[in-house]
Amino acid sequence: MKKRLIINDFKANKLVTVSTCIFMAASAMLLGLSILLFGSLSSSIDSLMIKAQTPDFLQMHTGEIDEGQIASFSENRSDVEAMQICRFLNLQNSQLTIGGKSLIDNTQDNGLCCQSPLFDFLIDAENRRIQPDPGEVYVPVCYRTEYGLKTGDIMRINTEKLSVAGFLRDSQMNSMMASSKRFLVNESDYEKMKILGSEEYLIEFKLKKGSDTNAFSTAYEDAGLPGNGPTITYPLIKMMNALSDGMMILVILLVSTVVLFISILCIRYMILTQLEKDKREIGMLKAVGVSKKDIRGLYFSKYLLLSVIGCLVGVIAAVIAAEPLGTQMRELYGDAGNKSLIYLLMVLGSLAAEGIILLSVYRTLGKMEKMSAIQVLYGHGYFGKKKNLYLPIGIITAAALFMILVPWNIKSTIAAPEFVTYMGIGESQIRIDIRQTDDVEKTAKAAAKEIKRDDLVRDYTLMHTGSYKTVLPDGASYNLMIENGDHGRFPVRYIEGRYPDTADEIALSILNSKEMNVNVGDTIRVYKDLGDNHKSPVSCKVCGIYSDVTNGGKTAKACLDGFEDKTPVMWSVIYLSLKDENLADTWVENYREKYSALDDGIKTVKISDYIMGTYGQTIRNIKKAAIMSVISSCLILFVVMLLLLRLVIWRERSGSSLKKALGFTSAGIKGEYLKKTFKYILPGIVIGVFAGIVPGQSLAGILLGSMGAYGFCFIINPMAVFVAAPAVIAMAAALAIWASLEEVGRIHAYECLGARTGNY
Repeated sequence: MKKRLIINDFKANKLVTVSTCIFMAASAMLLGLSILLFGSLSSSIDSLMIKAQTPDFLQMHTGEIDEGQIASFSENRSDVEAMQICRFLNLQNSQLTIGGKSLIDNTQDNGLCCQSPLFDFLIDAENRRIQPDPGEVYVPVCYRTEYGLKTGDIMRINTEKLSVAGFLRDSQMNSMMASSKRFLVNESDYEKMKILGSEEYLIEFKLKKGSDTNAFSTAYEDAGLPGNGPTITYPLIKMMNALSDGMMILVILLVSTVVLFISILCIRYMILTQLEKDKREIGMLKAVGVSKKDIRGLYFSKYLLLSVIGCLVGVIAAVIAAEPLGTQMRELYGDAGNKSLIYLLMVLGSLAAEGIILLSVYRTLGKMEKMSAIQVLYGHGYFGKKKNLYLPIGIITAAALFMILVPWNIKSTIAAPEFVTYMGIGESQIRIDIRQTDDVEKTAKAAAKEIKRDDLVRDYTLMHTGSYKTVLPDGASYNLMIENGDHGRFPVRYIEGRYPDTADEIALSILNSKEMNVNVGDTIRVYKDLGDNHKSPVSCKVCGIYSDVTNGGKTAKACLDGFEDKTPVMWSVIYLSLKDENLADTWVENYREKYSALDDGIKTVKISDYIMGTYGQTIRNIKKAAIMSVISSCLILFVVMLLLLRLVIWRERSGSSLKKALGFTSAGIKGEYLKKTFKYILPGIVIGVFAGIVPGQSLAGILLGSMGAYGFCFIINPMAVFVAAPAVIAMAAALAIWASLEEVGRIHAYECLGARTGNY
């Protein structure tokens, strides 16, 4: 009997049935998709890092090293499982061509290496260690799609040629957020090409399980071992691998939360609509003695069945949607392996979404128990309080616009040139890197002199980075990479304080501030070189803390006079702006050709290109999530508006019928509904824009904070935020209003006499 009643109800109320199922499926799909993608990403990265045996501690070093000193330190450490020193041959991008495509515009530091002997293996698509033959090269997998490469293509390094034998996964440098990329070659080819670049050392340690990486890092620094370069740890490598796709997943999770809220609200009003329509039937059931519990159970059974269908459809949709969204993930990190647990968690997540909705359904159905059979039979009273039913229309409009704006604002923020100020990089038009040369400081100063004489240049500043020994307030020593120069010309974004402008001030990246336990106002001592233990250090007051994602996020900024004379310059950077910013492309191209001909290790790039080179993967992923959010928002808003206006029309059906009996036309009644509806839609749009910018910025700040970009503000596209997004929402709302107001034409004048008809 109950089964037949439910089936008949489905047939009589097709729109409500389908709409409810869509909301339940959408909620299950988005939450399940977030869990599936996150689980697959985490599992793939873990699997890659285990198979590649990623080092726990990595010190990059430019310059001479004493391998015996490092080996002795390693042997005397009980927490060291294995140690190796790998070589990395830095090459100029202007030297490199793959498959006929030059890498001169590439923002990464590209170089050659050989397969590691003990750990940190470079592996192929089947997760096997690669051993290239002479004349072969294995290319980072992230370049396969970017440059449209295939096996058999030719890689040229100056006049030398290598054949692309395949593509490698590098657990350290897979992500474009890692600033370097390794090309794997045979040892004989490496030795032959050493004269074409500058060598760098990767001093790597595999620690025993449970070892304290921070304690080991401190011991390494205290031992005075080579440290002329960034220090990277296992957790930092894992975080960099996860960030690109992880940002997209977090955006989808945010959207799924909003969709769940909308679904609960909409299904509640659909139930109230259904109860209004079935008011007399419910009264008859109560009058013949059917208990309140049984009536609620009858309705709840219907929604339980729809929930099962919605959950099943949502899970299937999540699996289908994960395929294109996870393409890059599988390309970079491989398959997640055994997905049984991931699929189980996805199903549990979808069930949790359905459980939350069903709890709301059960509570809403309780409204019918508060009315007596007499009230219901005679059409008196309402299920629940008689609320303003136009208000939810405004709320849903704001929520839908919020869903659109947050992903798009995150994308526009990361893609904007100003975003570099959250990366620890000065806000300029052009960046020039000087790294791969014998005398970095001399080459950088010569380039700076030439730029100073360039009439097209409006302003510039030269920065030198070196590794300095520092002593903290508690007496502990700490090796610090300090960027030395005039930081007032092109300042970064400071979370707290300001940039250093005197020789006794220093600013720290937020990761260094936390690790060193040093805040603004504290004083640290800086020595002129790592071995300068007997000369008086410079006492520097911490004047600012800034966000940074470069060089492992552990940097500092100062303007220490004459320190380059004692400390080798690891690399130099020139920031500059032009008098006419429209000439930036031409200017960069001219200087690239000039420096390429000189072969002096200088890389010139526009800041906008630098961002795309670093965050291009992330921006593309968030764009996918943003497109999904636009489609979801418009679809949800359309269905919601349709249902809520139908509910309003049902509740006011007698009044509309009376108006028709008094001579009002359907067009006139529709006009009244239109005015009332837009009276709430327009404020909803205003609130949605505000929420997408202000609270949305706070939520996005949490996401970007995971990337090391703290204290940021949205960099919005005004046309997208204030014109395009509201216009899209208004169009979806207008279509829903037009479709729902068709019901007004089906209201008859005689219904006010008590014979209510109509379908819903």
